[in-house]
Amino acid sequence: MYLMCSKFCHDLAAPIGAISIGLEMLDENPAPDSPQSLLMHSVQSAMNKLELIRCLSGYATHPSRPTLAETRTVLDKCIDPDKIKINWQAEASESIHGTPARLYVALIMLAADALPRGGEITLNKDYTLTVTGTLVKYPQPVLDAIKGQIDLQNIDSRSVIGFFIKTLADQLDTTVLLNFEKPNLVKINFA
Repeated sequence: MYLMCSKFCHDLAAPIGAISIGLEMLDENPAPDSPQSLLMHSVQSAMNKLELIRCLSGYATHPSRPTLAETRTVLDKCIDPDKIKINWQAEASESIHGTPARLYVALIMLAADALPRGGEITLNKDYTLTVTGTLVKYPQPVLDAIKGQIDLQNIDSRSVIGFFIKTLADQLDTTVLLNFEKPNLVKINFA
């Protein structure tokens, strides 16, 4: 599955990149509200999402990638800073790479989805996560999938991220724990 996702991202990156270059060649300084500017923004958004999916699925020819430093760069491009702030208190180290870095990407993506009204995600110095906002809402099927309490045939497009987190955690021989300390505060750690 990971190799298929990696191939899919690689195959889409070239044509989307070509569209971006073509748009830039039309007019180097388009007006901010022009159709070309809108297209350029959409193409860049698609490229960022492909890079994010590639971080999640891993790099077929580079098992030590992504690094946590690379994931930070990708996440900072994909998550709207006006809505969700990511606090990187832990060092975005090159020494954290491969599956552990992918697990952090999945957990931060899930946390961003759990903040419909915005908020903050903090990667603490001890590499735990803290999620805060006016509303922090994790769907129950996702929580069940993280705990391994959902059958494979019942996984859907909403709970698949929980299943993916559980799969990565199992590969690392760890368990992801979400502690709902307050209605607007969730701490994520590992056991």
